[in-house]
Amino acid sequence: MESLVVLVTILLAIAIISGPIAIGIARIKTQSPITLMLKRIIHGAFVLMGTMVGGQWIFIPSLPLFPRLIGVTSIVLCYIGSRNEYFPEFRIFAILTKKLNGFLQQKGWKTIPVRKEIIENKPEFGPVAKWRPFGGSNGKDGHGPSGQH
Repeated sequence: MESLVVLVTILLAIAIISGPIAIGIARIKTQSPITLMLKRIIHGAFVLMGTMVGGQWIFIPSLPLFPRLIGVTSIVLCYIGSRNEYFPEFRIFAILTKKLNGFLQQKGWKTIPVRKEIIENKPEFGPVAKWRPFGGSNGKDGHGPSGQH
């Protein structure tokens, strides 16, 4: 019975700790391709462990509510960590806050403070340029000298 308690404790620790560790690893800036590859391997291992253990805690039928909430939290935090690692330019909350502020200004209510560098710091090239609010092209992204047609 002691070994079962140890196993459950290890699984619970993996479910609780793997998501925050994955988010922390995603915030590390690397310059070398070797360190980037090593960082992504370690990050992927933590995301994989957290997702698998979290999914296991969710789908066991006779488990109480609290371990299921830990499983959901583990999966959500691993998702946030992987999105921060592989899609750092996708800022959904800044875009939603900007749209909400437009709605609040129409109603005459107080707006939510938004960091301007998040919304105004738009990339010039690549697929992320297509995700910019209000779209458009300046002619430098491969759509010809006059921009997008």
